[in-house]
Amino acid sequence: MKIRKDKKYKTRLGLDVIIYKIWEEQNVIHGAALSGKLNPVCTLEWDLNGSVFTSSENDNDIIEISPYADFKIDDKVLVWENSSICPVKRRGHFSGMDEDGRPTIWDFGRTSFTETNRVTWDNCEHD
Repeated sequence: MKIRKDKKYKTRLGLDVIIYKIWEEQNVIHGAALSGKLNPVCTLEWDLNGSVFTSSENDNDIIEISPYADFKIDDKVLVWENSSICPVKRRGHFSGMDEDGRPTIWDFGRTSFTETNRVTWDNCEHD
């Protein structure tokens, strides 16, 4: 797994991770484990694969999570496609992920209480 700053990660313990710097030439990632919103618990260093510098698996190793891991069903969202020159954002309610890991929303702007059809989009963010 190649660690990148534009992806979301957690430690094996489930703490959110923020990456401050990736030094590829020195094989070091510098970051922190977070408690809540941006409250660093501790600063850590990992190798480029997200492992703490130990000989065995560690609870502070990095694991990648979905960019939509903090979304809940029926959250209000904005969605858009990558292919648009001027991407138009549409409002909707989050309905989960498709089999390719792309976000889906309920059809016609409805929620899980009134709709079963889902529409897949390239991108999604909280509204």
